[in-house]
Amino acid sequence: MDHVRSAIKRTLAFQAAWGYAPTRLQLAMMLDMGVADIESQKYGVPTVMDELERLISENIVCEQQAHVALMAYADQIERGRSKEFYFPRKLRRARQVASYLSRLPWVRAVCLCNTTALGQARDEGDLDFFIIAKAGSIWRTRFFATLPFKLLGARPSTRPPLNERGGKEGISDPVCLSFFITDDSLDLSPNMLQGEDPYFRYWFLSLLPLTDDGVLKSLWDQNTKIRQRHPLAKQWMPLDGDDLLKTAKPAQQPVRSWLEDTLKKTQQNKFPASIKSIANQDTRVVVSDQCLKFHVDDKREKYWSDYCEICKQYGIEQ
Repeated sequence: MDHVRSAIKRTLAFQAAWGYAPTRLQLAMMLDMGVADIESQKYGVPTVMDELERLISENIVCEQQAHVALMAYADQIERGRSKEFYFPRKLRRARQVASYLSRLPWVRAVCLCNTTALGQARDEGDLDFFIIAKAGSIWRTRFFATLPFKLLGARPSTRPPLNERGGKEGISDPVCLSFFITDDSLDLSPNMLQGEDPYFRYWFLSLLPLTDDGVLKSLWDQNTKIRQRHPLAKQWMPLDGDDLLKTAKPAQQPVRSWLEDTLKKTQQNKFPASIKSIANQDTRVVVSDQCLKFHVDDKREKYWSDYCEICKQYGIEQ
């Protein structure tokens, strides 16, 4: 079972790079079989668990409190567990945000993403959202999605600074709305780094749906390129199936209008220099009528570098 053994270590190597210790089931669902094995080798969860037990018995992998990590990074388990304390509060806040966003007539799906989706957000961390809007409506969707949080000082850019004691002023859990796509452009692979982008693959697999009118299945189906190295991955499920907001909307698509064009010009004129200077130069900041992605502080290359170093440490092929 060398293929499975390598896949487990490869997967845990990236988890170590971005500082997360997954559960057994998360490990299986995210299992990275590598480029060479995506067509020829597909194993079931029981096989993965058997090989994981062997790695644990050989002290290559550590298991504590239902989480697993490479032995050299076992301390990440305890650090991750301490962050879980904040997750209930942040999830309540995220659901409140999703409830508002779902009322916008152009929003089809809202997902929580990044560390909060994994239950690993810091107390002062942002709530990061990924939003799917109807074609032809991305600019009005972003405008009305961000407006109330901007007025309330609840966005990262508008949150009041720390006070003199280092504590937060104003509203906690700032709302970061920095990734929108339209339902006629569900293939996310153009947003990946050239070559290899493991961060984006794991980001995609770890999305946490909060509201959906059925479009998330299409998103999953249209991104086989992103998940082809992860044959055991399953489509995202909400934490509580009965709690997923259903956002049935009229079938017709919005047509381009004066409102869309006006709000596009208004928002583009207000973009800070940090966004204007790198917009559409690479995949950090993408500005179009199908995708609005504002990740100026993009750490994907750093995660890639750290991942490569850990792979070398454990003799793992990437």
